[in-house]
Amino acid sequence: MLHDRIKTICDEMLGIPYQHNGRDENGVDCWGVVQLFFHKLNVELPVNDGADVADNWYKKDPGRYERGLHTLGEEIGHYENLQQFDIPYFRLYYDVVTHTGVMLNDYQFIHVLINKEVSIGTMKRRFWRRKYAGAIRLSKNYVKGLTLNS
Repeated sequence: MLHDRIKTICDEMLGIPYQHNGRDENGVDCWGVVQLFFHKLNVELPVNDGADVADNWYKKDPGRYERGLHTLGEEIGHYENLQQFDIPYFRLYYDVVTHTGVMLNDYQFIHVLINKEVSIGTMKRRFWRRKYAGAIRLSKNYVKGLTLNS
């Protein structure tokens, strides 16, 4: 059952430490959370855009992260439209999109913040609603291969 598989994935990922450019159980950044979560559902997303991801990438190319997200699917718009598996993105620093996660249902999302561990956030918190910049619903090209085999 999908609900059980998502719970198992969350249990496996919660507590993984933040690591810049991390993509596995040893450490992840916020894109690593998205990639690892979907990988565990047998959905392979691009590792990144192929360019170096420096610590201060957002200062040199502030639109980079948002451009990359838009290659994955359709823009959702308002946070009230969020659904399971959508990828919300947030403006946390310098009014630039620098953070993302994966919706577990219509209000909770799995993510990691710098120098923290993977955790579950909620759109019920005013902080996240204020920082919300949009969300992507993955295109059928990605989710058509969704299987729930461990």
